[in-house]
Amino acid sequence: MGSLSINIHHLRRNENSKQLIVNGRPFLIRAGELQNSSLTSLEYMEPVWQKMVDTNINTLLGCVTWEMIEPEEDTFDFSVLDAIILAARKHSMHLVLLWFGSFKNGLSTYVPSWVKQNPKRFPRAKLRKAGGRLETADVVSLFYPECRKADAKAFGALMQHLREFDQSYSTVIMVQVENESGLLGDSRDGSELAEQSFRQPVPQELIEFFTSNRENLHEDIKTHNLAQFNPSSDAVEVEGGD
Repeated sequence: MGSLSINIHHLRRNENSKQLIVNGRPFLIRAGELQNSSLTSLEYMEPVWQKMVDTNINTLLGCVTWEMIEPEEDTFDFSVLDAIILAARKHSMHLVLLWFGSFKNGLSTYVPSWVKQNPKRFPRAKLRKAGGRLETADVVSLFYPECRKADAKAFGALMQHLREFDQSYSTVIMVQVENESGLLGDSRDGSELAEQSFRQPVPQELIEFFTSNRENLHEDIKTHNLAQFNPSSDAVEVEGGD
């Protein structure tokens, strides 16, 4: 594989900290974060850019949503995102994009309609309620492969497009992978496949990590989770209950 013609933005470790490097030079982010859907509307953003410049901000944090770039399955539309990037360049502004894919605040608000309308193919997580009752959550369950595959495919298409559209300009300096992933209303997914996974033995990779990195783990994990760690335990025993 040939070497890249540009310097990839990265964190460089110094003696006491890490430093963001953009285009081969240290970069200090003076950032402002927008409301959830701000970057999905060119009209809304039109007066915002100059306000950010006047505030001495050099980087905006804002979303790029799954429903925005893949309104129909396998049909990608980056026109709004491209216009946003061009507007940022015009105002000498960098962007940090937040990928609202399967998750946004523990919900699947920003998945495309073809995902929302097909719960059989994209099952929802289940919330465990009193009396053993299960309630369907407003978030896809990532224990079902179709959900993971579709999200990963869309995110991959986004990253490939950013490489093609922005590589020579470096307007986008970071991308957050998912946003506040998780589940509201329960500590874990109670759907069928999630339960099956939860009852399985602890993965060997995790056992090896705990064994080789025990001294570097957070004190709470060592004290509460691993005090009586048994490699043959299932997830319930290691995590300290349901």
